[in-house]
Amino acid sequence: MDVFRFVDEPGFLAERRLDALKAALEMPLPDRAMHRFRFTDPMALLPSGGVSAALAAQAGRWDVVPDLPPGAVEAGVMVLTFPEAFVRLQNLLAEYLGRLAAPDDALLALNLASFRGGAVVLVPAGVRVPGPITLRVQPEAPEGAVACGRTLVIVQEGAQATILEETDLEAGLASSITEVVVCQGASLVHGRFESSARGAALFSRVAYSVGRDATLTHAHVLVPAGLIKAEAAPVLAGSGARTEGLVLAMAGGRARADFRAVEDHAVQDTESRVTYRSVALGRGRTAFTGLLRIREGASRSVAYEEARSLLLSGTAAADVLPELEIQNHDVRCTHGAAVAPIDEESVFYLRSRGLSQDEAEATLVEGFVEAVASRLPTESLAERARETLRAQLVAAKGHPAVAAAGPVGV
Repeated sequence: MDVFRFVDEPGFLAERRLDALKAALEMPLPDRAMHRFRFTDPMALLPSGGVSAALAAQAGRWDVVPDLPPGAVEAGVMVLTFPEAFVRLQNLLAEYLGRLAAPDDALLALNLASFRGGAVVLVPAGVRVPGPITLRVQPEAPEGAVACGRTLVIVQEGAQATILEETDLEAGLASSITEVVVCQGASLVHGRFESSARGAALFSRVAYSVGRDATLTHAHVLVPAGLIKAEAAPVLAGSGARTEGLVLAMAGGRARADFRAVEDHAVQDTESRVTYRSVALGRGRTAFTGLLRIREGASRSVAYEEARSLLLSGTAAADVLPELEIQNHDVRCTHGAAVAPIDEESVFYLRSRGLSQDEAEATLVEGFVEAVASRLPTESLAERARETLRAQLVAAKGHPAVAAAGPVGV
């Protein structure tokens, strides 16, 4: 079985693709007995015939449209497609590409073996990017194929940037892998908005390496009409590293939104925090599994995780599963989780103040998600999340009052 290659692809990538191809064919799919895929069948992310069929198809497009703020290029910021990056950044690609999100299971190996598009973002040392860098992605896969794309982000020492990835899957199957390196003293805000149409399935993973005294805020908005299985895996690799994860998932109709976070404290004096909110309505289902891992040498680490889900119908479902893996006792780790329907007493109170039933419910739902929405990295991302929530409420309940409501919190 041949593996896809770009024209003039460097030798190091060709070798990694071949290794990934072997791994994809030899490795089993992730075990559903483990928490990572407890709520999603890996086969739902693959065509009939599994990984072998996906590799044999070798089809699909992965187009990326970048949008850079004024002054970014002059400051030395690069946003390149892979053919361009092979020429201009080959040494950096050889060091990082396929290393953070290594082919450790069949799904990750499939992506590395067959990705056909994507982008490389380089923010040079000391540069402060004056506005968000946006990458708009539209995968396209014919029946029986998986569209695979890959992004590599490198934020060098002391640099500061905000990078947004927007992935809209209109049909079929797609696999999106992003690798992010945040070097010593750098600061990155990384946001992802992911949607999938009805009948479509998207698998995504972001692997982060956060260096000494570096800070990372990673924000994720999942709004499937079909299925989205998304993962974020920061490794706090340098002393003084700090991460914060913000996650908002919304599933209506028969949609599925499954998110997993793994905050891996590899060294001492690191800190992480994850805040998750989900709303499930109709027959939609959301799932969250979050692992706080403190390695043996990671003393004085601080980790916190909060996951809350709101059910808006008797047929909706939500699962929250926080996990702790602590190998050092000189740490502070806490977590909380809750799943509940809308509070009828709060609805009654708002109705007593003149709101209709629809307006009261909409106000409470929007207030519930504000713990995440108000802290998303850009107002455009936050407002898109809010608009999607309102649209789902309207579709599920036919609330004209919700459609006419103003911005959340107003």
